[in-house]
Amino acid sequence: MGRLSKVNPKTFAYIAGFLDGDGSIMLQFHRRKAGKEVYRVKTVICFYQDNRYRKEIEWMKKVLGCGYVYTRNDHICELRIEGFQRVFDILTQLKPYLRFKRRQADLILGVIPKFQQKILLKKDINSWIGKMREYNYFSSQRNTLVDVPVTTDSKEETLVFNKGNMPTPRTGEDIV
Repeated sequence: MGRLSKVNPKTFAYIAGFLDGDGSIMLQFHRRKAGKEVYRVKTVICFYQDNRYRKEIEWMKKVLGCGYVYTRNDHICELRIEGFQRVFDILTQLKPYLRFKRRQADLILGVIPKFQQKILLKKDINSWIGKMREYNYFSSQRNTLVDVPVTTDSKEETLVFNKGNMPTPRTGEDIV
């Protein structure tokens, strides 16, 4: 934590505000391609911004002293910070200034020491990941009614997008 202790608290407040608005705190299960354990758990902090502002994302990387920056196919620049200790140290500094993502930070800060000590069972990990999903916002899980007339067998239908964003044909009688 040495390098982070030299950062101005106002800088942490700014970065926390950025995380609240354009970032995410994640707890993930990843399948391993090889090794004794089939899955590994990852803790991740991400900051997102249009690639036109990559310089500012690079500045945050420099201030925080870790992570990697890349540009996605949709021209969004992403600073990604992974690893139990790095995520723990950064969230410890940002937490006093977080508003919207405080619950996610509390959850991650509570579970990282258990991961480091390897005292969690798989079912416990699943429970923590489920809790994180409850706290996070997923736009793809919103139910959205999209009125798109589709002609099939001379009958008009409307497509309704379900939670997985897969269209489901619906007739006029069952649309509310």
